[in-house]
Amino acid sequence: MATSRSSCDAAIHAKTRGLLSKLITPKRLSENEEFMWRLADHQLDTFVDKGSCEFMADYAKPFAMLVIADLLGVPVEDHAEFRAVMANEVVGDINASDTVAHNPLIWLDDKFRGYISDRRREPREDVLTELAAATYPDGATPDVEEVVKLATFLFAAGMETTTKLLSTAMRVMGERPELQQKLRDDRTLIPAFLEESLRTESPVKSHFRLARTSTRIGDVDIPAGTIIMLLPGASNRDPVKFDEPHEFQHDRRNVREHVAFGRGPHSCPGAPLARAEARIAVNRLLDRATDFRVSESHHGSSENRVYQYDPTFIMRGLSALHIEFEPIS
Repeated sequence: MATSRSSCDAAIHAKTRGLLSKLITPKRLSENEEFMWRLADHQLDTFVDKGSCEFMADYAKPFAMLVIADLLGVPVEDHAEFRAVMANEVVGDINASDTVAHNPLIWLDDKFRGYISDRRREPREDVLTELAAATYPDGATPDVEEVVKLATFLFAAGMETTTKLLSTAMRVMGERPELQQKLRDDRTLIPAFLEESLRTESPVKSHFRLARTSTRIGDVDIPAGTIIMLLPGASNRDPVKFDEPHEFQHDRRNVREHVAFGRGPHSCPGAPLARAEARIAVNRLLDRATDFRVSESHHGSSENRVYQYDPTFIMRGLSALHIEFEPIS
């Protein structure tokens, strides 16, 4: 069978997952959710009275960015700086390397290196101190750089995947007014609607695995040592698994069986956070405005819709989404 790690790497992976469990705790997620409700309203206040917005820049990116900043304990006084650097950046390939001027991940590394080093020298009563003091399951203390890289990865991955989920959900609501009304009338439908959004437009476009032994997938022989690209979006439209896989069905019976967040030991540790963000965002959007519709002046008529997507094979998501709506006074 194909796998992505050697037996040694599996042990390293288990240590890293153990450290993640110390950073993303149920208590911290609960506290973060309280912040999300306030942030959703604050972000909507910046544009809702205008009756239109570019959803990515005006809502999805800053909302997702500040949620993950709060989870990781970025001081409130630094939020404006994070937004200025990150909210208008396309992170794209989270493994990319470039100059500081063009790669916000280098900037993130520097910021978290400063935070973690400072809290290890002078602990405080804050989340960053908990981050700095987190240990592996065996009690060992990770190097500063290990914590820094993990925090940066969580920040970038958490921001990008949630931004793309939110944009898909808004696009679908804007294109299907009858579904938008169903969600407005019955908010219990929102979680399944978001799962179908994940299934049809999986935010992570590709994963890579290394075949440890020779195997066969379908009619294709896979020699040991072969690097395999896995495509979650294709898996999530498998007609053997999902009836009419290319149709958006907000009440699909087995929708939670999608693999947009992975499965098993490599499942996304931030999945509960992303789901909570999207659920809260959709609820507040429906509370604050009605008649969401995709802007025809920007994206064309419903018969000739045009969207631009970020040019990366790592992530799947819109570059921009212009919407119009009626504010609820």
